[in-house]
Amino acid sequence: SATPAGEDPTKKTVLIGKAEGKDMSVMLELEPAKPMWMMMGGSWMEHKPGAGEVYHVEVKPVDPGSGTRISYAVVKFKGVNRDNGKSVEGELHAMWGGSGLHYALNSALAGDGAYLATVTVEAPTFTRSPSDKDKWMKPVVAQFSFTLKSGLVTDRAVLSIS
Repeated sequence: SATPAGEDPTKKTVLIGKAEGKDMSVMLELEPAKPMWMMMGGSWMEHKPGAGEVYHVEVKPVDPGSGTRISYAVVKFKGVNRDNGKSVEGELHAMWGGSGLHYALNSALAGDGAYLATVTVEAPTFTRSPSDKDKWMKPVVAQFSFTLKSGLVTDRAVLSIS
């Protein structure tokens, strides 16, 4: 959907899109980079955004039947800037914050341009009831597009989920 004036993901949360699948919906947001407290070496340590990491890539995988966020999954993000050919990718960290359970990664992205973003949610490792034993046994891949122009998100779309 077009956002003529653009929205600044370094100042507020910007929804890129919510891909709706049969057994999972995947929401992708960009927001200001933030420190994350992580368990490292048996103690809590602050992991601050690195140089240039101005965005916090946030993914929320949800079971549409119960509305529950899906935990114990490996979630990966890849953003390809189709204008300059550069890409960024990484495994997102499971995180608890103001929006509840989500997966996140601070990133600089790859400059202004039109992006193809791919979010992969691998099969979660939690135990399941017999009626849910076949849910989420294969990775779910959601694709989004968005444009950064002068650092602002000017348009975005959900492309697919499979």
